[in-house]
Amino acid sequence: MTTVAMIGLGSVVRHIHMPAFQALKDKVQVIAGCDRDSAARDHAAKKWGFQVFADAREMLAKTKPEVVAVCTPPWMHREHLALALEHGCHVFCEKPLADNLTDANEMVLAAEKAGRTVAINNQFPYMNIHLGAKKAIGSPEFGDLLYLHAWHTMRPTKETEAGWRGELARRLCFEFGVHVFELVRFFFEDDPVRLLAHMPNPRGKADCDVINVITLEFADGRGASILLDRLSRGPERYLDMRLDGESAIVHTSIGGEVRLQGGLHTKDRRPFVSFDFVKGGKAVLQRGSKSKVIAKDGLNPFGDAMVHHFSNFLRAIAEGGKPPGDIRDNLKTFALVMAAYDSAASGQWIDMKKYLDSPVGANSKA
Repeated sequence: MTTVAMIGLGSVVRHIHMPAFQALKDKVQVIAGCDRDSAARDHAAKKWGFQVFADAREMLAKTKPEVVAVCTPPWMHREHLALALEHGCHVFCEKPLADNLTDANEMVLAAEKAGRTVAINNQFPYMNIHLGAKKAIGSPEFGDLLYLHAWHTMRPTKETEAGWRGELARRLCFEFGVHVFELVRFFFEDDPVRLLAHMPNPRGKADCDVINVITLEFADGRGASILLDRLSRGPERYLDMRLDGESAIVHTSIGGEVRLQGGLHTKDRRPFVSFDFVKGGKAVLQRGSKSKVIAKDGLNPFGDAMVHHFSNFLRAIAEGGKPPGDIRDNLKTFALVMAAYDSAASGQWIDMKKYLDSPVGANSKA
């Protein structure tokens, strides 16, 4: 049984971390949590019954956990990672890794010097739909992956903009786009060599970026494009991705739906009727007018994906290896976010070599 303490007890703990830890109750025991906010501490103590503290150092000294989950805002991650490593703990840190590349690079060096296992919770690759899509790549039905397009449309509300996220001057690509970049690297099993980003501001006075249009190129000629849109007043699409293969496509979609459809495939004059009931997401393999669902997710795909990701993390601790999404690998995902903002500011293509080979030299701030 691995003991875990959490630094930060906000929304991500309530909706993702604790559901995941409860699903892993045969492997994980949450023994403590800390937060500066008394309401957050009171809620955690009443709901989950573990010890709560206002000070992280006091919590670590008194409870001595094996693993620390860092669930604080990104600009606090370096401080809390260092504190956990000082107490000999392994660390499972929320994304984004940091709020600038200098801090991120220093965090990697600190983790490796301490000899502790550190992973970042970019858990989207471990959703069933994305694991199913990855399994299709290279199969006779799909062939090699040639191109990927991802799109996100969401209407900001008081709820989505509450807390530190709503205060970010750089928001959309930093806080959400990091997930998409992780998925691009996951599916292609490679790092882009060039990136071009455009972040228009149609309103002129927006407090943060609301549109991101990003193009990624790989050394072998393959590519990806990303459209992140928080201006749309149409139906919300949390994250859809189309993976184009040699023989078919896979369309993944996060978000539940109940849909009855009927119509005519005009090209081959073939009628169709379909009924979809999806709780949290689906992946569909399509070839022409033919399609089949290859994977689905439940009501909380984020928590379920963390269960998978955290299980890999525990396995790496036990076996002495590196988990998927370890801190050094995640640095490459974070570098793409920072490069996107630099590209948008300069209007130029970014050569990713300087970001991936020497990230400490690129000093962008989120």
